[in-house]
Amino acid sequence: MHLSIIKILQKITSKKTAFIKTGIFSAIAACWGVILVGTFITFK
Repeated sequence: MHLSIIKILQKITSKKTAFIKTGIFSAIAACWGVILVGTFITFK
């Protein structure tokens, strides 16, 4: 039973880190998208 709890906790932490990485990547992509769109609008 103790091993199953450890496995469940490891799955939760791995999913949490994947979610955090996806969130950080999305935030960076959104920032660069705003920067690029603003630059293209400015130069028109």
